[in-house]
Amino acid sequence: MPRKPPARVRAQQRRIVPPATPRPIPRIPGASSALQGATARLEHDDPRFSPGDVASAFHVWHRAVSGPARRARDHARHADCELCNPPSRDVLELALHLLPRRSAQELRRLVAPLDERFMRLTIPLPGKPPGPWWTLRA
Repeated sequence: MPRKPPARVRAQQRRIVPPATPRPIPRIPGASSALQGATARLEHDDPRFSPGDVASAFHVWHRAVSGPARRARDHARHADCELCNPPSRDVLELALHLLPRRSAQELRRLVAPLDERFMRLTIPLPGKPPGPWWTLRA
């Protein structure tokens, strides 16, 4: 009886595809487990959020204001361009309004030093149309 070629045998075997490893959800550094849980519930319940959006926005905002002053000014200059800048501060502001009071206060305490640094590194733009304060700076 003739034997099958190895390629034909392999073609007939079932291929086992390893399951994709889930992407770890980013965490807000310095946040309590209560805040982490509240943001996870918010991201799950509100269709405007995806899992990890608040923490990702925090990391982007932190990076924008913690680097050189030029980076904060560039972030301010292109605040209305979603391709240049992800709307990180907008996401944080929305989360601050939607989170329960205690969690919002804790997140506000974490965001406040970043906002203060952004204010120090940028200057106000008096001629811009009304909008969130972080878009009225350059």
